[in-house]
Amino acid sequence: MTDLSAEFPGPTPQIVVSDADSAIRFYREAFGADELVRNRAPDGRVMHCELLMFGGRILVIDDFDEDPTSSPSRLGGSTVRLHLYVSDVDDVYRRTVKAGAVPIAEPFDAFWGDRYAIVCDPFGHYWSIAAVREELSTAELEARGDTWSARYESETE
Repeated sequence: MTDLSAEFPGPTPQIVVSDADSAIRFYREAFGADELVRNRAPDGRVMHCELLMFGGRILVIDDFDEDPTSSPSRLGGSTVRLHLYVSDVDDVYRRTVKAGAVPIAEPFDAFWGDRYAIVCDPFGHYWSIAAVREELSTAELEARGDTWSARYESETE
């Protein structure tokens, strides 16, 4: 038996989309994904596709009515956000928006030390994109979080 734990060292997201062929094209263009394998169901839908991006794997499948999982378009939203650490948040953000993603949060310097942005891809999946700007100790992170929370509360009252 083949041990795939080296190729899949931890949890691997398998995302369901309404049009896997289009989604795979988008992930190639937006994130520079490399397609490793694609298998089709008898009706032509994608039942398995492995993409390699930023050193990790993601599996993409078409929405099948008989499957208990659903695409965000059928579900009416997504229950997860996929998170990527990249070397250049601004570049990846621009590429994703140019490829058709909806901007949710433009790149900004976050209190937790990351350059950070959020997009929603054309298939309803949310992606947070981050790069570490500065290393923070747990105490620094907690203090900045408390300051941010206090400022947020006072601005929303």
